[in-house]
Amino acid sequence: MAGRLRDAPVLIIFEGGPAGSDPERMLQDVRSAIVLEHIEKAHESGAFGAVILCTDRPELAAAAAAQGAVVELDPPAPSFHFGRRLQAVVRRRRPAAVCCMGGAAGALITAEELAEIGRLLAGGTPLVAANNVHSADIIAFAPAEAVLHVEPPPIDNPLALALHYGAGLPLVPLPRSLGLHFDVDTPSDALVLAVHPRTGPRVRECLAAWSLDTARIRQAKAALVNPQVDVFVYGRINAALFTYLDQHSRCRIRLLSEERGMKAMGRDVRGEVRAILGYALEAMGMQGFFRCLEAVCSAAFLDTRVLLAHAGREVSAADRFYSDLGMPANIDDPWLRELTAEAAEARVPVVLGGHGLVTGGVWALLDAALQESHAKTGMD
Repeated sequence: MAGRLRDAPVLIIFEGGPAGSDPERMLQDVRSAIVLEHIEKAHESGAFGAVILCTDRPELAAAAAAQGAVVELDPPAPSFHFGRRLQAVVRRRRPAAVCCMGGAAGALITAEELAEIGRLLAGGTPLVAANNVHSADIIAFAPAEAVLHVEPPPIDNPLALALHYGAGLPLVPLPRSLGLHFDVDTPSDALVLAVHPRTGPRVRECLAAWSLDTARIRQAKAALVNPQVDVFVYGRINAALFTYLDQHSRCRIRLLSEERGMKAMGRDVRGEVRAILGYALEAMGMQGFFRCLEAVCSAAFLDTRVLLAHAGREVSAADRFYSDLGMPANIDDPWLRELTAEAAEARVPVVLGGHGLVTGGVWALLDAALQESHAKTGMD
């Protein structure tokens, strides 16, 4: 094994953390299933000398080891420092090159996409490649020891830029594909997986066990390919998504993008978030706002984290996740409870979520709708 680590790239997966509510435990289960599918795909790709899993979950560790992964089981800890943990793995294992990712990054990635990353790293050229250089969660770099010469970031998002500026590695973009850009960070993302045809069998079985209500997200997905309707997409939306929607959706798109980078810039922490839709919500009230949505669109996707930040609401992960699932009775915060209840009762499907919903999530839903439409046309 040591020889393979020194001669070939390795895939390092990080997955862990506590869960204090049913939605958080559901996400843990889904993410664990994704990790096990990542290990299978990495082996199928034949591009990596080893798959190394760093986790604090004994059950996941045992299942991953049974699939041939090298497992580093961490003790439960109140905090996790990504950069220092990655440096420790590289220092101990001494791989030639590394592709590292969070457990739920690239939830729809294919074995061929992993193989492409492996071939890129095996070329012997110093480089750092990422799915999003400004906020990366899949990062490939060579040589691996370069990470030992930079200030380790506490989270994975700035690692690509740290290796570029701190270690002098040339930046190389990874292909812009759904497989590399759809992550599962919230229950809304899990709902998307529940209705996507490329979702793997382990994940599909896990989602089925949680009996999620997918009615609204299925209706919203169908609206994306209905030329007779309008779909409203709101939140931290990038230009690439708008381009994709403009080229491939069959509906009319109403799109409002605001407060991109609010977390990276610390605007949410400093209370500086100001949102046009937030002011509209204040002016119209909850009921008036959703009556307005019903009048202008047949489906809506809302990045509620922007609205929460605008309203100055600091809510728990459990509250955010129950909101994503459309379960207002379980939400403690009264403002978010009312917002979620009105969304659930709206006459059009309103899908609530975070940044991932209005980037990779909508992309994945449109991709799923187009695949289903093409399959139906072929059968006809």
